[in-house]
Amino acid sequence: MAAWAAVSLRRTAAPCLRAVGARAPEALPRVPQGSQHDHSGCIPARGRTLHLTTEVLAGHNKWSKVRHIKGPKDTERSRIFSKLCLSIRLAVKEGGPNPELNSNLANILEVCRSKHMPKSTIEASLRMEKTKGVYLLYEGRGPGGSSLLIEALSNSGTKCYSDIKHILNKNGGMMADGARYSFDKKGVIVVGVEDKEKKAVDLERALELAIEAGAEDVKETEDEEERDIFKFICDASSLHQVRTKLDSLGLCSVSSTLEFIPNTKVRLTDPDLEQAAHLIQALGNHEDVIQVYDNIE
Repeated sequence: MAAWAAVSLRRTAAPCLRAVGARAPEALPRVPQGSQHDHSGCIPARGRTLHLTTEVLAGHNKWSKVRHIKGPKDTERSRIFSKLCLSIRLAVKEGGPNPELNSNLANILEVCRSKHMPKSTIEASLRMEKTKGVYLLYEGRGPGGSSLLIEALSNSGTKCYSDIKHILNKNGGMMADGARYSFDKKGVIVVGVEDKEKKAVDLERALELAIEAGAEDVKETEDEEERDIFKFICDASSLHQVRTKLDSLGLCSVSSTLEFIPNTKVRLTDPDLEQAAHLIQALGNHEDVIQVYDNIE
């Protein structure tokens, strides 16, 4: 996704903290949520390193500027709603239509409400046949050797595979085994930049609270509506616990989801950046695609 620059904030944090900065005949099966990646650090009590990252300033982060070019507001809004509908269908398929018994669905519905998705649209997605559609996870290579993961929900795996392969080949990419290893499945908690008392939360404070809550990473970025937000990254199995702790510490969490987070990143030339942006946009415009993940810096 967007590139991130490591920011060291030692003044109020623990003294020892350091900020650190093709062939595919079928889609991969859904990745278990318990997948973990070892993060050792210098905090003996935690046994992990906590990162604090913020988006590079506009004008210096070319991938952030190119990657997130949007169309007309109404078109972008419709695209977001379409992808959320796919996410609802997938969650219902895997865990049933009752959000009280399906935490993944509850998290997605929370995201829908935060995006002001119409209630009628949400209800229509919930009513769709539970067995309709098959979850697919495709691995690909993009321009400059970048890795891509493409999540999809389709009624025809064969057609979806053919379409994705065509889009990749047409835009400087290809189907490729092994891209999955460039990513870890992580919990992501989106938090507002003001606490429950309407006081601004800065990066240093976010770091302190992340340490206390048990998060692995903190990122400062913007949402689709260009509002400032924090993203707290944690182990997938700890998503609920970390969010609950952040809320108890006075932060205002907006949503929590599971995402593929890159564990290695690649830096591309300007021409490759442009081509990668067009490729990811083309993949995202496919009606079956839920999300496209990349490891571009």
